[in-house]
Amino acid sequence: MMRRALLILNGILFGLGIFSLSAAPVNPSSLHSLIDSGKDRIYHFRLQQALNTFRRIQQEYPDFPHGYFYEAYITTVYFSQDETNDSLDAALHRVVWQAIKVGQQFREQHPDDPDALYYLGISYGVLGIYHVLNRNYLRGYYYGRKGKNYLEEVVKIDSTYYDAYLGLGIFHYYVDMLPVVVKIIARALGFQGDRKKGIREIRMTSQRGLFFKVEGEFAYAVIRYFLEGNIWEGLQILTRLQNQYSDNPALTLLLGYHYRRMGSVRKAIRYFSSVPDTYQNTLPQITVIKYYNVGVCHFYLNELHQAEAVFDRLVGMPIRKSNYYNAALAYYKGLLADLRFDSAAAKHYFQVIVKRKETHYWYNASRMYATLPMDSLLYYYVLAENDIFTANFPSAEEKIGKLLTLLQENEIPEDHSFVK
Repeated sequence: MMRRALLILNGILFGLGIFSLSAAPVNPSSLHSLIDSGKDRIYHFRLQQALNTFRRIQQEYPDFPHGYFYEAYITTVYFSQDETNDSLDAALHRVVWQAIKVGQQFREQHPDDPDALYYLGISYGVLGIYHVLNRNYLRGYYYGRKGKNYLEEVVKIDSTYYDAYLGLGIFHYYVDMLPVVVKIIARALGFQGDRKKGIREIRMTSQRGLFFKVEGEFAYAVIRYFLEGNIWEGLQILTRLQNQYSDNPALTLLLGYHYRRMGSVRKAIRYFSSVPDTYQNTLPQITVIKYYNVGVCHFYLNELHQAEAVFDRLVGMPIRKSNYYNAALAYYKGLLADLRFDSAAAKHYFQVIVKRKETHYWYNASRMYATLPMDSLLYYYVLAENDIFTANFPSAEEKIGKLLTLLQENEIPEDHSFVK
């Protein structure tokens, strides 16, 4: 929980600010135009084009931290998708410290400019993410706190610097959401949370932000949907953003997940399938999430052969998969083997799932199937449960009828002859 919260917090922090109108004399209008162009490409997930734009800014405005910060931001996106890539690790470490160095020099030249503090704050946020991704949480907390302190200085100088409230709001919200024991430690380290205040600050950016209204809307929608339980308000915002940036796979995957979660799995498949495979080499987890969810949707529809084909395709792809998704794939492969009464194959897959922090959900979910042999009764139970979830009630009624017949006969055929 703590790591996930910090990841989300820093993930928004490093993607936030650029500049305020109050600093207009320092930032040339041509710089504004280039940054807006680069940001639009980020929203449309044209990351390499965006990176080229921000490197151009570095060349034309070498004394400004903007271009360096955004190179660090984009590199963080790539690294978060491929944490075993040593070259990306080294590149991220290099560019984030370069952004901090230029930001410190910029502050020395413009000590009264809130942008100088802002860029230092969000650059330290990137550095915090780097250490969290490398499982060095103490350093991650240290640099996250440092970044938060700079953001607080920004709004003291200029209370109308509405973009800065997004980072502060996310910080205040997530610290307040930490478990009690962790929250006590966080307070001792200087982290003060306030859930209601955090939501107000995020909402302020989503309504009044100058350059980061989109990020504010996204952060507000995600919190309302996933953490506050206001699904429809969050969905309305996410749908509007996805319509505006239809080629952004993150938004498309989120909407696909919503419809899968609500049982509208045919619609979910359309969303997931619309994500192209062009991200396999640079952002592999997008492809993993896509095919994994398509396979799960086919499973819920009791299209077991199609589900297994999708899972097999994903397993065979030479792309990195997280421990979580490896365990999830093993779970479904084991369950599918069980449903065709191949107990040896099912046992093999369930044994692959080990009890770890990242995989404990799948470990616990698989224990029943790992310990109880699949029989006709459990077979119809699993399929009927899928039919109910997808609102296929006639099919569910038929399977429940067979379940009742088996229960009334009080005898389950060992040869599975009852299963058609």
